[in-house]
Parts: sequence; C-alpha cells; structure tokens
Amino acid sequence: MTAWTDEVRTDEARPAVELTVAVRIRIDPGHAAGLTARLLESFEDTLGVRFDERPDAQVVDLATRRPAVRIEAGSRRVLVRGTALELTRLEFELLLFLGRHPDVVFSRRTLLTEVWGVPHHGGERTVDVHVRKLRHKFEPEPAPITTVRGVGYRFDSSAEVIVV
Repeated sequence: MTAWTDEVRTDEARPAVELTVAVRIRIDPGHAAGLTARLLESFEDTLGVRFDERPDAQVVDLATRRPAVRIEAGSRRVLVRGTALELTRLEFELLLFLGRHPDVVFSRRTLLTEVWGVPHHGGERTVDVHVRKLRHKFEPEPAPITTVRGVGYRFDSSAEVIVV
C-alpha cells in the first residue's frame, strides 16, 4: 500500500508531512481493498489526523510480479530477471551483506571486516575490485550497489530487489 497526497496543506500548528507506507502481506486479493481501508483508518486514529482524500491503494500481487533482482540466501542464488548470476563466494557474501542492510553506507574497511573476516591483508581496494566485478555481472541491469564517494558503498533500496 502506498499513500500520498497531491496537495499538501499546512497551518501554523501542524506542519505538512508526506507519508509513504509499503506493506507486504500474504492475503487473498479480494480482501485487499477492505484491509487497506482498515489500515488507513488505523493510521488516522493513531496519528490523530484525517486524510482529506482517501488515496487509492496500489495493490501488487508479488506472486505474479517478479522483482528485477532476487537474492536467495538459503540456496546462495542471485536471479536477475529470472536468470541466475554466476557469483564467487565473496561476491555473493558482499551482495547479501549489503542487501540485508539497505541504504546503510559501509566503509571499505567495515566491508572487509564483515564480509572477508578479520584480518584481511588484501587492502581496501579489494572491495572496489569485487564491486566492479559484481556490477559487470548485473549488466545490462543496473547493479543495486551505489558508491558513496570517499566513504564506501551502500545497497540502493529503491532498486527492485528482494532478499529471501
């Protein structure tokens, strides 16, 4: 469910706040509209506000819609648009670690510690090499790993990725 308003109204006492909510649950699609209405009422009650308009909920059947990237931790597979990627053990571990911590920036040193283990004598540029190889394997899809210049890397949560 994603909720938003086109028109933001403010007054002195209550500043405007944009709220986006995503809920993933397993439910019969026929019951989705009723559940959405109850969730919106709960938000109104909890926040002590009333929506000027009830937004139309966007209901997506995840069983029929595949994300661009699916990381399967148990089977150690990564699927891009349904096609398996051939990853080394460290490439998979790096992708899985970042995928489990979306939008968190990790320094190269932290990634070396968390993914490679302590101590690692290969130098911090080892991470750069592995990220470059991962990105190349994702082509033509954009890789969900973003460089934060001068700091390290993060997993982009806006990418269509699911970690299971």
